[in-house]
Order: sequence, then structure tokens, then C-alpha cells
Amino acid sequence: MDQTNMNLYKIPFLEEITKNEKNTVNKGDLTIIGIIDASGSMSNCWGWLANFWNKSIPKDNLIAITFSNYPTVLKDNKELYTDIGKHGGGGTEIVPAFVEFEKQLANVPIDNIVTVIFISDGQDNSVKTLDTRMKTQLKGNILNHRINFICLGVEKGFPTNLSMNLRELYHRGDPQIPAIYLIEYSSEQAFFNKFETMKSYFYPARVFQLNQYVNLYPYDEQITKEVFEGQWCICYKNDLRIISDNLNIQLESIKEDQLEIENVIDIFRSWVQNLQIKIIQQKQQLTNQCEKCLEIMKRIIGHLNAKFGFDILNISQNEILNQNKPFHLRVKVSFVYKYCTKILFFVNEIEALIKGVDPKQLSEFEQAKRLMIGTITGKHLQKALALKGITIEEFQNIKQEFINILKNSQFNKQNEQGQERSVITLENQRDILINTAQMEESMKYIKSQYDFAETFPLIGQGIKVKRYEGSQVNPWLVNVIQFAKQNKIIDSGYLIKNNFQIQLNVGGIQQEEINCILPLFNEADQDLQPVLRSRIIKLLMTFMVQQNVDTLYEESYLALLANSLIYILQQPDSQWKFEHLELIYSTTKIVYGGTKQFEDYLNKIINNPIKAFFEKDQEYEQFIALPKAVIYIFYAIRSELIQIQDFEKYIAFLILYSLSILQSRNPNFKNDCFKTQLSQEDELELKIHFEPQFQECLYLKDFRNSFQQNLKILLQKQLPKLKVSINLNKDILYNSDQKFNFKSIEGLYQLVLKQQFDVNQYKYYLNHILTNNNQQEIFTKPVDFTADDQIRNLMVLNEQQYQQFDFIRDQLENLYLKNFFDTHIIVAPLTKQELIQECEKKGVDVNQIVFNEQLGLAKNCCMSKQCPFYLKPMEIQIFRKHLHNWQDLYPGGFHAHVLHRIAQGKTNDEIFNNAKLLYPGFPEKFHGTQEQSYQYIQIIREFQKKYIEQ
Repeated sequence: MDQTNMNLYKIPFLEEITKNEKNTVNKGDLTIIGIIDASGSMSNCWGWLANFWNKSIPKDNLIAITFSNYPTVLKDNKELYTDIGKHGGGGTEIVPAFVEFEKQLANVPIDNIVTVIFISDGQDNSVKTLDTRMKTQLKGNILNHRINFICLGVEKGFPTNLSMNLRELYHRGDPQIPAIYLIEYSSEQAFFNKFETMKSYFYPARVFQLNQYVNLYPYDEQITKEVFEGQWCICYKNDLRIISDNLNIQLESIKEDQLEIENVIDIFRSWVQNLQIKIIQQKQQLTNQCEKCLEIMKRIIGHLNAKFGFDILNISQNEILNQNKPFHLRVKVSFVYKYCTKILFFVNEIEALIKGVDPKQLSEFEQAKRLMIGTITGKHLQKALALKGITIEEFQNIKQEFINILKNSQFNKQNEQGQERSVITLENQRDILINTAQMEESMKYIKSQYDFAETFPLIGQGIKVKRYEGSQVNPWLVNVIQFAKQNKIIDSGYLIKNNFQIQLNVGGIQQEEINCILPLFNEADQDLQPVLRSRIIKLLMTFMVQQNVDTLYEESYLALLANSLIYILQQPDSQWKFEHLELIYSTTKIVYGGTKQFEDYLNKIINNPIKAFFEKDQEYEQFIALPKAVIYIFYAIRSELIQIQDFEKYIAFLILYSLSILQSRNPNFKNDCFKTQLSQEDELELKIHFEPQFQECLYLKDFRNSFQQNLKILLQKQLPKLKVSINLNKDILYNSDQKFNFKSIEGLYQLVLKQQFDVNQYKYYLNHILTNNNQQEIFTKPVDFTADDQIRNLMVLNEQQYQQFDFIRDQLENLYLKNFFDTHIIVAPLTKQELIQECEKKGVDVNQIVFNEQLGLAKNCCMSKQCPFYLKPMEIQIFRKHLHNWQDLYPGGFHAHVLHRIAQGKTNDEIFNNAKLLYPGFPEKFHGTQEQSYQYIQIIREFQKKYIEQ
């Protein structure tokens, strides 16, 4: 076997060579036996496991065994409960489950093909004795059934020796089946992916008889005439045929230097897994066989190097995204990189075996990862397996459509009047597409939409967008918030390389942030129309706009154009603005003009705007987005499908529709629409009205409640007499957090009619919305632009209008507190005798006052002679609320502090200076002055003298 160029044969599947006549050779009756772990340790994935088991496993001739502490054979209904714990839910006893399996197997006819699917996390109640118990209690495949044994290990703690022991006991089938499938981290996606990849082995491959002996492995002298469908083998004779069941099918050989890279991976996986399993089962290194295998692998890799023109095992990801390389080279390198990481993995595995790394000496998880060679699926393939919209098969159709378009298109070779070139690659879209032969060759290396999205350079205007939570399923939810002005034209490769987040310097510390690309074209790019309308470009735009390449959204490109239009309309007039408005129009025309879906909605919005605004034509639309309506009206005006004299009618529809949406979203819309403004005379009159109420308000909250109650009563009586101007609440119209921003409508109005929109009209539109009861009336009745009295009446009926006078309350509140501070800044303490005398003057029962004679202060009434509540007894808690008007603007314990310092014999200066140290900011922070402080200290000193003399 030292030939330098082997003859390799891929045994075909019978359906491939008999034109799908599946019954030409019967595979034999199939029995599937499931052995499913229902123990508590599997509870975190019960739902996913049950879901994919019930969907994926054929039910004919199915035997389902669940186990926890004991095994259970499912009877009539072979489906699993979503809560698998109902089938078990306790500890984990694996050996009794296989004892039951062997009982069931004994009843399966020997001619039947058997597929066994074992699913477990392997966490047996006694893992240490598991091997011993399996050897003593299990008999194995004693009847020699043809069993394909599939093991799905759940989580990284799965013990690899368990899968190997079970495979040795029972597996007598297809050697290509991976020894173990491993779910490293449980998730719905992980279970989906594994079940999808295992499906190909649920129905075992047929066994064919050949006319010649073949080797299954080039490093092994063992020969056979029996092979499985899909298996690779080696034969050094030219005549190799399938002769099973009266067949006589000539097989074509493939020289090793003719192998495609996908075939090389398939072959290497088979060889490496075979050596891994042999070493584990035979408990010896097999160094010679490994060295022979490596020699042949390197020889085949050499052929691939010659074919691709570079060293396939030494490619960095930077080379894939190297903007200096043209697309056809980047896509080739990307293709090789994705596949050759696996080839390199296989080479490394063989080299490790030659060095004496025993898989048995590895951790269980690392050993399992090596044994599942070929079952590891990269992130792109995992996503591809889970596609719900565009499947891999459908993408092949989309790709072929694109290739056909390229073949049948005639692009202008030179067109400097067309799209600008990228500042990164110095290419535009035409430069990439112009060599159709290169493009067609490149598409051979595109296997999925992920490959295409990652490698095909989309050239366009760099912009920043905000993607909302629902953007992945609704393209209209993407909001354009910035256009790059300096580094404006870039390509998607550069954006993807930087994880959709580019910050480019534009001078000084200023930067432009880019996270999306908007391809823009002018009329000179009309020849690119077939490509720009292709499904593959729409798919690419879905990825760019929504970061979703699993589904094709026809409107993604249009939505990005529309939201860009909304942004541009809000910008000041400039040459840049008008140039980009023209590019938005020409791009929309090239990509969508004349297409059925676009023209249907365009006709609808021109001829029946009410229907266009309120009849959704896409499942993902909660309502028709304002940008969608705007771009169609803009397109119709620019195409002269709407006459200038009719334009204001469409502006009115846009305004009324937008306000209707806002009203439906905001339950307080009616109360939030208008703001009132009083004349200075009326403001002063209101303040004069409320100031006497200070006398009735004990504390701040009391004042606030009183103000609110009395203001409502007063406004209901006085508002018609007051000089009130009614203004719009601009937060409603120009809220930057809302996609409904009326600046874009005003921008469209000014663009078309060359005059500014009268924003005073909005209040009449608002009144129209609020006074008409249904959609039909709103959009058919004319707006009354003289309805000032109606708006005034609307204000009177609005119970929450008084909240718009909070500014008066705030002013009065500040005045109330200032009065409190002024009247309470110096409160003189009283002796007991002085208190009695004051109470007699006020007619107050002194016994109702809780009094501290040492401090000279009451605990349940105010002692400020200027306060309307002077010596009025109240509950202590209520009095504390009165004192809380200070709001921490008086130093706590200051009265006691001064008394204490006086008792120590301190002078007034010493007391004042000490207070400044003790209370930072004293006295100004506490609404006092130095003069008031000395005055207060002297008052306390005199009180102390009188208290001592009593």
C-alpha cells in the first residue's frame, strides 16, 4: 500500500444510482430502541429533549425505555411527556436500563436492522462501580443483531468510557457513525442541532457486496468485500462494482489529487475516529498505523495546496477580511479557512496519538470531544441547521438565480458617473460585479447565506442606526440617526470585520460612528438593476438592516431607504441634503420601481390613502410605519404621479395618521396635547389669590394639597375670563425618542412647496382628532382652521389642565417656604412662667402643651410668635411635620449645642466659631447670617440666666 496516489471510492447511496427508486433493494425492517434518561439531573433539558424526540424519531417499530432509579417501557403512546420526570424523576441507574434493553432486544427478529439511541448525562448513582456492574450484569449483543448504536451525551460531565463500553457491547453496524454526540451546554438550539445531525443515522445504511476486496483504511491491511452506503474505501484495481441483489453497478474512482475539500474532511474524520476507537478499545498506541495515516493525510493536503495555490493549513482570519484582496480571492480563502480548521484538527489529533497521548488519559470531556470528531458543527452550520425561513436548500436556488442574472447581464465596463467608491477598498459595486466569470467561480465557494453575507462586499453610505427589540422581524423598526460625512462610503467586509461597530476620526476628538451600510445608486447605475433586484441582494440587505440572514424580507432595503429619507428631511438645506434626496429617489426607482408589491402600494397611497394607511399588507406590521408612507409620497411627487396642487391633501393625511397613532399609544394624549400660558396680570392675580392660604397650611404637603384642590375650582370658574394663550406641547410633536417626528413632515412640505409649514396649524389638527369619533370622520371631514373657540372649550372640559399651572404652585411653594424660614429663623425659648403668661394671652390651656423647661421649648406646638400656629397645641407627630418645613436647612440640635457651650463658659465668638467647624456651611447654608447667629446666641444666653435664677 505504498502507492503515491490511491484510488478512492465513495460508495453511493442506492437512491442516488437508481434515480430515487427506493425499493429496488430493501434495507430490511427497522427497529428503533430509545433508552432515555428521565432522572432528576436531566430536568433542565426535559422540555427540549421531549420536543425533538417526539418530532424526530420514527414511531413505527419503536421501543422507548425511560429510566431513573428503574426502567420503564412506554406502551401504546411512544411519545415523551414534556415533563419527562413523569416517566421517572429520581436517581440514575444506568445498568438496569440496559438489562431491560437486552430483554427487549431478544424479542426483535434477527433480520431486523436495529438503531439504538441512548440519551443521558451519564450521572449514575455510583459512577465508580459503573464499569464493573456493566461487565457483570450485561450480556451484550449475544444474538449478533446488526445494531447501529448512537450515544447522545448531555453536558460536559458525561463519562466517555460509558459510551465506549456500550459501543463495544452492542455496535455491529456502520463504522462511520460517530462514537458519541456531545451537547456541551444544554439549550434548545443544541438539541435541535444534534437531532438534525443524528437523523442521517436513524435509518441505517445498506450493506453492499463488491466484486473486489477493498481496504477501508489505508494504514490497515484488513480487507473486505462488504461496505456501507456512504462509506469511503480504497481499491488498487480499476474494476470495482456493486454486485448485491442482482445489481451490477460500476463505481468510479477518485484519485487522491482530485479530491474536493469536503471529501477530504469526510475521509479524515473517518480515519481519525477509527484510530481513536481502536486505541481506546485495544488499549495500545498503534504508533505505526498513526504514522502511516499522517503521511497519507499530509500527501493529500499537499494536493489541496497545489489546487488552491496556498498553504491551506496556515490561513488567518485576517486574510479573509483583507480589504486589499478582491472578492473572488477573499471568498476562496474564507471557504478554505472554514473547512481547513477541521483538517488541521484531524492532523493535530493524529500527531498527538503519535506522541503517545492516550485518549484514556484525557479528561472525560476532552476525550468525548475527540471521539465526536465530525459531529462538531461550527456556529454558521448550527445556525443554518436551525433556519426557519431560508433553508440551505432554498439558498442554493437563490444563489443559482444570482448566477443566472450575472450570466445574462451586460454591465457598462467604465462608469465614473455611477456609485462612489469605498474609502477602504477603492471599489464600488460595479467593480465587484463587472467580471462575471470571476463572480461565477467565486459562488462555488459560497455554501450558505452566512458565507455570502460574510464575504460579499456591499458598498454604500456609512450610517448609524438604532435597532429596536423587534427589528429582527420588522425592518421598519430600524431608525437612522446619523450619516457619516467624512468617511462616508465603506463596504460591509470592513464593517463585519469590526463587529458592526466602526468609529472613524473626523478631526480632533470628533468621531463618526457607523454600524450599517446604505447602498445608494444614481440613474447611471440603471444597468445594475437586475442584480440589485435579486433575492440574494435582498437577503444581504436583510442581514445588513436587521442583522437577520435566516429570512428574506423584501422590504428591508426599502425600509432603510425610507428611514434614511426621514433623517435627511430633518436636516438643514444644503447641497449634501439635496444630493442624497436624489440618491434616495433613484435607488428606490432602480430597486423597487415597477415591481408588483411596490406599485400596488404606490397606487393605493395615491388613489386611496385611507386604505393605504390602515390596511396592513405584511404580517410583521403592527401599523403602517410613517417612513413607509413618507417614502411612497416622496416617490410619487418626484415621479409626478401626484400633482403639486394636490400635495397638501397628502400632508394632511400624514399629520392626521401620525396623530392617530400617537393617540392610540398614549392614554393621556388629550391631556398632553396643549399647554396654556397666562398673561402676567393673570399670573399675579392667581398668586395674590393663593397667598392668604399660607395661614391655613401647617406644613408643605398640606400647602400642596390645598393648592391643587383650590386651583381646580378656581380655573373652572375663572379660565374663560383669563387671558390665556393656547400653545402646542412640542414634546408631543418633536419627541426625539419617538420615530414619529413631525420635523420630517415639515421637511417634506418645505421641499415640495418651497415654504415653511405653519406649525400653528397642528393645534387644529389636534382638535380635529379629539373632536371626531371615528376614523372615517377624521379622514373625510375637513379640518377647521378657525376652531379657536372649540379648542378653548376643549381646554375647559379637560380636568387635568390645572397641572399645567404647576409653575405657579412652584413659585408659591418657594414663597411659602421663604416665609417659613423668615419667621422661624430666630425662635426665643420661654421660661415656665413666661409660657404660662403667653398662654393666658392666647387663651390656651397651658396643660395641653408638652414643655421642656430646661430647653425652654415645647414639643407639640410652634413657639415662633410670627407663625399663625404660635402656641396652638397639636399632636407631636403633626408638629414634627411643621418643623420639617426646614427640610434639613437648620442645623440639628443647634439650640442644645448653644446651651451646652454657654454652660461651659464659652463666649459668643467662641460659640459661633465652634458652630462653623461643627456644621459645614454655617450659617449661610442654613438660611441665616452671622448677625442673626450672634443675636440668637445672645437670646439663648439670656434665657439660660433666667432659667438658673428661677
